[in-house]
Amino acid sequence: MDNSKNSIIILAAGNGSRLKSETPKVYHKIGGLQLIDHIIKSAREINPGKIAVVVNPKHKDFAFEFEDDVVRVPQNSPKGTGDAVKCALQVLDLESEGYIYVLYGDIPLISADMLKKMQKVAEKCEKTAVVVLGMPTDPSQNLGRLISTGDDDKISEIIEASDDDGSRNTLFLANTGLLIRKDVLKKFINSITPNKKTGEFYITDIVKMAHDSGYVCRFSEGSAEELWGVNTRADLALLEQHFQDSMRAKILRTGVTLTAPETVFFSFDTKIENDVTIYPYVIFGRGAYVKKGAEVGPFTVIEGAEISAAKVGPFARIRPRSKIENDARIGNFVEIKNSKISEKAKVNHLSYIGDSSVGAKTNIGAGTITCNYDGFEKFKTEIGENVFVGSNTAIVAPVKIENSAMIGAGSVITKPVRENDLAVARGRQKNIENGAKDFREKRSQQKISKQKVSKKSGKN
Repeated sequence: MDNSKNSIIILAAGNGSRLKSETPKVYHKIGGLQLIDHIIKSAREINPGKIAVVVNPKHKDFAFEFEDDVVRVPQNSPKGTGDAVKCALQVLDLESEGYIYVLYGDIPLISADMLKKMQKVAEKCEKTAVVVLGMPTDPSQNLGRLISTGDDDKISEIIEASDDDGSRNTLFLANTGLLIRKDVLKKFINSITPNKKTGEFYITDIVKMAHDSGYVCRFSEGSAEELWGVNTRADLALLEQHFQDSMRAKILRTGVTLTAPETVFFSFDTKIENDVTIYPYVIFGRGAYVKKGAEVGPFTVIEGAEISAAKVGPFARIRPRSKIENDARIGNFVEIKNSKISEKAKVNHLSYIGDSSVGAKTNIGAGTITCNYDGFEKFKTEIGENVFVGSNTAIVAPVKIENSAMIGAGSVITKPVRENDLAVARGRQKNIENGAKDFREKRSQQKISKQKVSKKSGKN
C-alpha cells in the first residue's frame, strides 16, 4: 500500500463553544497531548505525501506540537466543511493519482490502522470513489446517517437524522471521516451547493453526487471508542477514559504489573519496560520512561524522568530531567527535580533534591533539602559517593560534598566539604542545670497571676 500519493486534510477551524473555554476545541488535551496532535500523529504513521490542517486564523497563538511537516491553511470565514476542503486544496496536488483523506480535528483517537483499513476498502474495485468512515450510533441520537444501496457495503448518500423519514435503507452509522479519490474530488468540489437550512457547504454532499454519477461509494465501520468526537466536557472526559483504558491494556500486554490498573494514568508517550511493578494511584506525566525491574509505589507522580531498576514511592514526585539509577531508593514525600540519583543511593523521607547529583551509596537523611534557587538563578549541588547526610540538613547551592563525607543533622551547608570530612554547621548546644524545672515554675506562677487578675476584673 503506497500512501505517498495520498494527502490528508484535517478540519480544525471550529471554536468548540460548547466546551465553554477560551481554548479552541482541538487544543484541549487527552493523555497529555492536544486533540489535533493525536490526529497528526496517526496521520504521520501512514506516511502520506502531505498533511494540511485547516485552521481558524483567529487561533494563531495556538500551536501544534507535531508541526514540522504540516501545512497550515486558514479558513477565513466558517462556511462549512466543503469550503474548508476547498481551502486545503490550494496547497495539495489533485493532478496525480491517489486519495485525499478528510478527517475531523475533534475525533482524536482515530488510529493509523483505521486509516489503512479505509484505503483497503477503497481498493476493492476501481470504481470506488468515496469511502465513509462510519461510527455505530443509536437511532435516538441526533447524528447523521448513511443510506445503504442494499448491496454489501455500498452507500448512496449521507443524511441528517432530521431528514430520515424511515422510508430508506438507513444505516445507523455517523460520518467520522472520508477518503475521496483525487479525480472525483476535483470533479465535484466546485459543484457542492450551500445547504438550504444553514447556507454552508458540506463535503458529505460529495457522496450523493458521486453515486448519482455512477461511481461506487462505500463505508468502513469503526468503534465508538475510537471514533467518538469531542463536543462537550463530558465527551472530553469520556475520551480520556477510552485513551487510558487503551494505554492500560497496552502496558499490561508488554509484561508490566498494574496492581490496580483503573487507578493508574498514562501520557501518550509513556514508556515502561517489562517486569515493572506499578502500585495504585500512580500518574505518569509526559516523557516518563521506566526501565525493567523498577517498582513504583502508590500515589507517585513521574514526569519527564528516567527510572531504572529502582524503588520509587509511595507519595514521591519525580520531576523532569531527573534520572534514578539501579537499586536507588526514593521514599515517601520526596521530590526530585532535574537531578541524578546514582546506584544504591537513598532519599527515603520528606526531602527535596533539585538541580543535584547524588553519588552511589549515598544516604540523604529525612528532611534534607537542596537550596538551589536564590530568587534569580538555579544552582547545582554535587554530592559524591558514600556520603551520609544527616536529617534536617539544608545544602545551599552551589556547593560540592566529596566522597565519603558526613554531614551532621540539622546543619546548613554553605561551603565545600572535602572527602572523608565531617561537617557540622549549627548552633552549639548548651544545657542549663535545672533550667526546665525553673522554666515550668516561672510559667506556672505567671499563669496563676493572670487568672487572679482576670477573676478580680470580673467581679468589678
